[in-house]
Amino acid sequence: MPQSRSRVQSGWSQKLVAVKKGTRWTQHDSPRLQNNLLGAVGFLELANAGDFAANVWNDTPVPVYAVVLMAIGGFTALVFSVFAFIDSRRAWANISFLRSQRKLLEDEKARRITGSQSTQELDVLLEITIRELRIEIINRWAMDVLLGGGAVLIGTGTFMAIGGSNRRVWLASNILSGYLGNAPIAAFGLISATWAVIVWKKMRHHSLAAGKVLKGAPALPLIKRRCFNLQLFYVVNGIATILGGVGSMLTAERWWGYVILIPVIMSSLFCNVWWRKRVGYDRPWIADPAPMNTNGLVHALESTAQIRRAFQNDPGTILPRIVGGLPSPTFHEVLDFMVKHDLFEKFCLYLVNSVPGAHVLDLRKYTIVELDVSQIAAIPDIHHPQLVGLAEEFLQAEGPRHFQQRERFMIEILGTHLILTEKDQETQAEK
Repeated sequence: MPQSRSRVQSGWSQKLVAVKKGTRWTQHDSPRLQNNLLGAVGFLELANAGDFAANVWNDTPVPVYAVVLMAIGGFTALVFSVFAFIDSRRAWANISFLRSQRKLLEDEKARRITGSQSTQELDVLLEITIRELRIEIINRWAMDVLLGGGAVLIGTGTFMAIGGSNRRVWLASNILSGYLGNAPIAAFGLISATWAVIVWKKMRHHSLAAGKVLKGAPALPLIKRRCFNLQLFYVVNGIATILGGVGSMLTAERWWGYVILIPVIMSSLFCNVWWRKRVGYDRPWIADPAPMNTNGLVHALESTAQIRRAFQNDPGTILPRIVGGLPSPTFHEVLDFMVKHDLFEKFCLYLVNSVPGAHVLDLRKYTIVELDVSQIAAIPDIHHPQLVGLAEEFLQAEGPRHFQQRERFMIEILGTHLILTEKDQETQAEK
């Protein structure tokens, strides 16, 4: 199978710094954008409907069955608020990564402009980085903070409703589980729906630009499928957040507002799973992007998709099919493959955590280790067959997800490149 060196990978990390914690080695300070959305936050809309009993049986004395339902609803809201705040920390780590990436690219762009150099690849990566940053802020961090904060208010107000025989407690409960608790949800609905329209239009432009340039190319259906996946997510998410905002405000006084929330809850679960499985991706820090051209990006994408399909279509031995070198590739061929496809750090971490790999590297006396390509390449030949076997095990475990997410990122690069190239051509035509 042919391999292609992606034209954006010259700045990708080719070094692992690992720290030993107990019996395991963990990676130290490796900045990456991570597709690590918590599945539990898909239940936030359900959690925010936990005030159902408090609003429906909003009178005194409170029936026993209503007290039980209030306790369950309040507890559920508070539990899922914890998951929301955990996920907000993950989102903030991604936001910090993307802000640093944006600054590096902007500084490099300013330097190149001063030197009258081309900034085309920087423009592509800047646009992607800014879009990723806004997605993390709006679709994740703001969602976690606003819906999680709303869940805290609603959960607290619902528990207070149990003591509704006290007039002051009853009033405080109504405020917390009513308009105040649901206001953050309504605010998020407006912000999210507006952003959904923007991203939907952007993906439409990507699809149209690809259709003009890539007619008949295997890369075209890949781009169109990703655009559809993103558009579907934002259509469902945008409509659901608006309905959720409206429904949540209605529930403060009208029980049938919860009927509106039923499809919203289902949509929230769908969007959470769809994002994690079909849309989101990991991607590395890019320090020194190389020049881009359409043919090179198309070839890199198609090669990555071919490797991804190799994992999907045949569960058997993978290295000879994706690296070559029948009956088995050499260790240096395998190592080159790992470097080309942003797998070097993960592979090294797998090595140091395996008994054979740790023995080969002789790590018994160390609590921190730094490994680069030259060190791994210098391992004596006698160990190479064993290392190739470990590479096969590693790829069987990590390869399918890695190449699936790598493909998504490369589609983003190609689509954005096509859009900016089209704009440049239109600008030149107007001159």
